[in-house]
Amino acid sequence: MASKGRVRVLSPRTPELLGARIRKARLTAGLSLAAVAQTDFSRAYLDQIELGRARPSMRILQIIAERLHRPVEYFLQDPQRSTMAVELTLTEARTRLQQGDGVRAQMMINDLLARPQLPLEVRCRARLVLAEVLLKLRAIPEAVELLRTTIPDTQANGWRALTVELYDKMGSAHYLRRQPHEAGRWWDKALSLYEDAELNDPVVKARILGHRANIHYVAGQPREAIAGYQAAIEAAEAILDMKQLGGIYEGLALAFERAGDLSRALEYAQKSLRLFDTLQDLRMSAQLRNNMAEILLHQGRPIEAEALFLTGAEQLQRLGENDLYPHLMAGAAEAALEQGNLDLAKTRIALSIARAKASNDPLSRLSAQRIAGRIAQCDGPPGDARAHFEAALELARAVGSPMEESQVAFDYAQVLEEQGNATEALVRYRQAYQARQRTGSD
Repeated sequence: MASKGRVRVLSPRTPELLGARIRKARLTAGLSLAAVAQTDFSRAYLDQIELGRARPSMRILQIIAERLHRPVEYFLQDPQRSTMAVELTLTEARTRLQQGDGVRAQMMINDLLARPQLPLEVRCRARLVLAEVLLKLRAIPEAVELLRTTIPDTQANGWRALTVELYDKMGSAHYLRRQPHEAGRWWDKALSLYEDAELNDPVVKARILGHRANIHYVAGQPREAIAGYQAAIEAAEAILDMKQLGGIYEGLALAFERAGDLSRALEYAQKSLRLFDTLQDLRMSAQLRNNMAEILLHQGRPIEAEALFLTGAEQLQRLGENDLYPHLMAGAAEAALEQGNLDLAKTRIALSIARAKASNDPLSRLSAQRIAGRIAQCDGPPGDARAHFEAALELARAVGSPMEESQVAFDYAQVLEEQGNATEALVRYRQAYQARQRTGSD
């Protein structure tokens, strides 16, 4: 009697099973090896993967899944228990978030958190990613509540590196709420725990230092902000994290602008823009174009500023982003005004104000109202200009920004002076001076 052959059972880690699923999905989609591989890897390598003779890296598997329009977990056996599947889900969610697809990232993390018997440490890491997603989607109260309920779990289990990340994210949430004091308190806690735990993660350290420098910047302390950003650069440059470094360069550009050093401000703004253009981060690229354009306006270069404002606005238009768009369009209106094109300025500011109604960023609404006041003074009843400036001042007080209050009050004073109201103009000039004094600026 012939002996029975041994039956080979494919385990969850068997390359043949993974390869067979990839091949099946590719044929179902009607795609060739070349169409899936493109320029990221060779057709021969993909063929070896499908035959079970090679195992793809996590990144390669993500690319294959995206081109075959399947979730990564489709290709993995027993995804509910696979550690690899969980890590891939977290990685893919972060990738989606970086690509601007926050809605898809949120769905992925929510599906992950719905799984039974998910280890607590993994659950906390997933909540951290979800909090980042919620902040990107401007669901700030939900993010704060999620972080508030997660931090005790990481503290109780001694997961100090994860706790540092959660503290840092909580600081970001309060910063977005325009609560700089509370944001600074959380970032101080993050840095203190980072140092006490003797962690060695330059990316995290650079991020925290950059965030703390932001607090000095919004408090009107450009010199302290510059020192903080430079300390962050020392950490970020060591690991060549371009996105982190680009954000710090942006902060330095703004700080040098506030300190009156426009040449160095423009230098760092250009460095930051090049990095984010390379990374194809359209929203950050648009933000940097706005910053550079404002510097150019201060230098009396409205034509160059206008080009940057409009390019940034076009990028945001493609993204469907409403928060920053009104700020850029208001800047384009001011650039047109500086060139003497009042009709174009009026068209742009009307668009900016209309879009500002849907913006979650009070600074965008503030910018639109301030510039609308300047434009109304050139063509319209005096009361219209005053109404816009009063609205801008109210927004400046609401966000607690002495710098913005100073700028609005100064522009308002100039308009009142032009209208022949010297007494009230003097009051606004004094308000601008006092607001600037509160920032600690010279």
